[in-house]
Amino acid sequence: MDHSEALAEPAIRATVEAVLDAEGGAEPGRPRIREIAVEGRWAAVVLDAPGLPRAAVERVHAALGEAFPAAAFEIHADGRVFAGGRGVGPGRHVVAVLGGKGGVGKSTVALNLALTLSALGRPAGLIDADLNAPDVPHLLGDRVAPPAEAPGAAWTIWTADVVPPSRRPRPPTRLGIEAMSIGFLIPEHRPPARLRGPEVAALLRSLVFGMTWRADVLLIDAPPGTGDELRAMAEQLPLSGALFVTTPQDLAQLDAGRTLTLLTEHGVPVIGMVQNMAFLVCPCCGEEIALFPESTRLRDAGVPLLGTLPFDARLAAAADRGTPLVLADATGPVARRFARIGAEVGRWLDAAGGEAGGGAV
Repeated sequence: MDHSEALAEPAIRATVEAVLDAEGGAEPGRPRIREIAVEGRWAAVVLDAPGLPRAAVERVHAALGEAFPAAAFEIHADGRVFAGGRGVGPGRHVVAVLGGKGGVGKSTVALNLALTLSALGRPAGLIDADLNAPDVPHLLGDRVAPPAEAPGAAWTIWTADVVPPSRRPRPPTRLGIEAMSIGFLIPEHRPPARLRGPEVAALLRSLVFGMTWRADVLLIDAPPGTGDELRAMAEQLPLSGALFVTTPQDLAQLDAGRTLTLLTEHGVPVIGMVQNMAFLVCPCCGEEIALFPESTRLRDAGVPLLGTLPFDARLAAAADRGTPLVLADATGPVARRFARIGAEVGRWLDAAGGEAGGGAV
């Protein structure tokens, strides 16, 4: 078969059917092809396959990749999407930034880390998954919306349909990184619409797979707690790994421990933790003064410490001005700490290879 030509739906169907025959034969519960969408060298296959194991979806994707090596494929099954590799495609990662408890500086850390990863040569994007209190637009300094002339500018934020790449909007770019938040679409003073389980999952899938991301790493700024957003992320998004942001305080790590349990149940690997507001630097002598008694709860659970950040009023002030501190003081001590943390995260992603996390079908 000559695969240099544009993708043809019958050839894709035959390849997928062969894998499905091997999986379930003619059994009544055998997965079925519901839809095949083709655009150039890209195609999406939608399966009617409730409960289909992720390994089976991987085999479908692998068979298509072998048959059509120059093409890109997405497999949609049971409300989830698999695009290969560990994230949104080979070599492209999705990392959840989690706090467990609110008020630990998670959003500020996520934004500064995204900027740091990009500066280290690993283009990063930021998704604001706190659907009830989206803060990313504020941290970026102004409201950023796709320009009216951009493809897909008049877009609905989620859809049940498969959207081909040419119809997917591009996320806004600010401070050199791509970022997306529903806060870009509503005034700051207005509360977002209340969303429930299936709507939350559909929206988060749309933010990851329904946009034309160019970043190699997508950081998802997750809300505190273990509510609908986090459960949808763990169950339905292809998470390469998770990064905790917490303080040394035992109460903060207690709440983070609940989140860790949820991630473990869904097979999401944990990269490590960043301890924020871990100490205060004395302005007179430079001594580091611990602000909290240090809990070992997360480390006892096997979560490595990637780095610590000081309580620094400049970090919060820079965030409120929309000029993150890693840009406002790029050679300062806080930026250097972020650089070390970013290097640790990068090494983990490189070592993780192409295996997808538990959320990828």
